[in-house]
Amino acid sequence: MGEGGGEIEGMGVTDPFDQLILEGNQLEDSGEVDAALALYRRAEVLRPAHPRVSLNVANALQKAGRLDEAAETLRQALQVTPNFAPAHFNLAAVLVAQDALEDAEAELRSALQSDPGMSDAAVRLAAVLESLGRYEESEVELRRAIAIHPDNAGAVLNLGALYLRTERIAEAEEWIDRAGAMDPGLAAVHSQRGGLYLKTGRYEEAYSAFTTGAALDPSEISVGSGLLFSLNFRPEIDPVAIAHEHRRIARAITAAGGRPFDSWQSTRDPDRRLRIGYVSGDLRQHPVGLFMRPVVSHHDHRQFEIHCFANQTGGDPVTESIRPFVDHWHAISQQSDTQVARLIHDRAIDILVDLTGHTDRHRLGVFVRKPAPVQATWLGYLNTTGLPAMDYRICDRFTDPVGESEHLHTERLFRMPFSQWCYAPFFQLPVVDVPHAERPGKIVFGSFNQLGKISNACLDLWCRILARLPDAELTVFDVAEGATRDQFSRRLVERGIDLHRVRLRPRGNIHAYCNAISNVDIALDTFPYNGGTTTLDILWMSTPIVALRGDRGISRSSFSIISSLGIPELVACSHDEYVEINVRLATDQAWRGHLRASLRQRLSESPLMDGARFTADLERGYRTMWTEYCSSRPQ
Repeated sequence: MGEGGGEIEGMGVTDPFDQLILEGNQLEDSGEVDAALALYRRAEVLRPAHPRVSLNVANALQKAGRLDEAAETLRQALQVTPNFAPAHFNLAAVLVAQDALEDAEAELRSALQSDPGMSDAAVRLAAVLESLGRYEESEVELRRAIAIHPDNAGAVLNLGALYLRTERIAEAEEWIDRAGAMDPGLAAVHSQRGGLYLKTGRYEEAYSAFTTGAALDPSEISVGSGLLFSLNFRPEIDPVAIAHEHRRIARAITAAGGRPFDSWQSTRDPDRRLRIGYVSGDLRQHPVGLFMRPVVSHHDHRQFEIHCFANQTGGDPVTESIRPFVDHWHAISQQSDTQVARLIHDRAIDILVDLTGHTDRHRLGVFVRKPAPVQATWLGYLNTTGLPAMDYRICDRFTDPVGESEHLHTERLFRMPFSQWCYAPFFQLPVVDVPHAERPGKIVFGSFNQLGKISNACLDLWCRILARLPDAELTVFDVAEGATRDQFSRRLVERGIDLHRVRLRPRGNIHAYCNAISNVDIALDTFPYNGGTTTLDILWMSTPIVALRGDRGISRSSFSIISSLGIPELVACSHDEYVEINVRLATDQAWRGHLRASLRQRLSESPLMDGARFTADLERGYRTMWTEYCSSRPQ
């Protein structure tokens, strides 16, 4: 086809090159990527090395998952036109998808050098720098983007989200509100606002923010999930009502997911080697990543082929400790749910395991497409997903006793014999021999969970303990300076607590956190949202903690851990008993001393830290799920 010719009838396009690009764009938008790519290749013949064609070809290749080819296409384009900023920008996107963040950073800086007014490049560079943990540089780039386009609500919101992540709460609220004033219809504003309210214990406001966001954009899955996550902090809401909401939101997620797969490549042989796929955005220094370390290192690769579908950019030492034990690592953060579902289906994954639930960076939109014949949720979210496509939820016999939780789940419950967690501390830090030695004779309680987990009902109970022990003190970790600290202080004063008895500390690094745990006499758990990792960290640092057995799975995490450890005397079945056991710990120095001298060893020798045993139990669970699938499906 030549470059001349008349106008294409009905299209208003006179150039065959433009016609091919236009038709290719339309096919690409409708999901027909291979057909679009064929048209772009024809356009390439008409105008070889044309920058516009290179961008389209590379974009289609990226959507098809052919990342190496996409990168090579863009590099060839840049050899012809070195200062073509859009090619640098698009190459950076491909490199991010390949988890090559430092290379992506270089391309984005080249894009900005070629076009200093390219605000999108500054926004994307900020995201790359944030993933690399270079928060100050990320802030600089976001402010550059806002300076270029002051009306860019997305950049303003990203700056607020960055401040929220780095515990600059007052600034986070200011910039999130500023983004909301610029674009009140932006659902992501309300999602970020809800997250901020949860972090600071403003539960009703969080629920309202998430509800508003979900109403503005029902297709924005993260907003609906944020709403569900917020309900776990509310002891006054009945578990049945919470389960109903999970089913309601899950119906919307399912409806948006499109037609699910109804056939798979997997042969229904109950005894063959199985492909297990873990989907998570938290395979890093995060509770999920830390709990996965002992599991992946003990998997039996003769019986199981392990795939990780990592919905994260970049990594850290925890990530690097996981990857050597994984047969196949797939970076999926830059792929759509449809692309990821196709990847999983094409890899013939037998059992697909969600490790995120309704928390940040989840990919539940993949699971509704049913890319694997058996799907389970575990670890990252201690509640139902509400999804009919999710076959199992992995829990344990303490968090979800038989007959007590089935009606709250859409999934079948698979109960681990001891605990659903396997603990392996990443840092080997010593226990402090004498807590708060500078204040001998004092009794110091401590809270080390996220501030947002301290519900009003929880704080009421803690203050009952402090009222019984007028000389005792309280240390609360994770209280940021400014408005957050002022608000929490008011909550204490309203309950009759003299602030001279209280020390409020911001979130510190892992060493400061563990040292703070070891420097109190007794740790206090939160409810209804208990500690999980935090409770295990507390026990590892040999500090006693009392578990209150709650009325729902998420309120029985510490109960499960203490029960697996075999210390029933640290379990309370009522609020009154919780107060009494804590008071006894404070007044019985011999008992407290015995616990402090023995907890680390008891934890080390328990099933909670037996990685080989835990993983073998988990693998038996996978084999049971697979066998049930094989027997339930016709040959």
